[in-house]
Amino acid sequence: VSTENTFSEDRGLPGDADMASGKIAKPYLNSSEAVSEGVRVEASSEYRPERSNPTQNKLCFAYNIRITNESSGTVQLVSRRFEIQTIGSDTKDVVQGPGVTGRQPILKPGESFEYTSTAPLNVDVSVMEDMENYEVAARMQGEYSFVKINEDGSPLSSTPLQAKLAMFHFIIGNEE
Repeated sequence: VSTENTFSEDRGLPGDADMASGKIAKPYLNSSEAVSEGVRVEASSEYRPERSNPTQNKLCFAYNIRITNESSGTVQLVSRRFEIQTIGSDTKDVVQGPGVTGRQPILKPGESFEYTSTAPLNVDVSVMEDMENYEVAARMQGEYSFVKINEDGSPLSSTPLQAKLAMFHFIIGNEE
């Protein structure tokens, strides 16, 4: 499944100083993995040069997410919230909404849901060229909200739980 996200222009969140300055400590990785509330979230990204146009400050990345239910009960993903910060920016964009790829998958114990999405980024490439870590275009992190559900599909609780999407980077060229 492949979808394209258009990252919102909500620039209300303060960004991380290292991304704003371009002085990012190594290792920075194009993948991440986290387990929270019995749900594992694995992420990886890949630069898509054929869909990018650096002369117009357009860099495109594909990212793959795999969500695995490692708990003993059934869960349903209900929403997502991501924060993304491009290199040289002092703010973060927020992407949020119901489900993923138009769905709210139900995962029984041991089941996984995987999807690939596209992140078209507007990055000032001239700013990147002046920075130490030219290969890092952006970083992303966030969470997925889910509820535990009964066998009949009804929620066990009205309060959603959070599965963390650990930080990963959108890297051009050599991925370390």
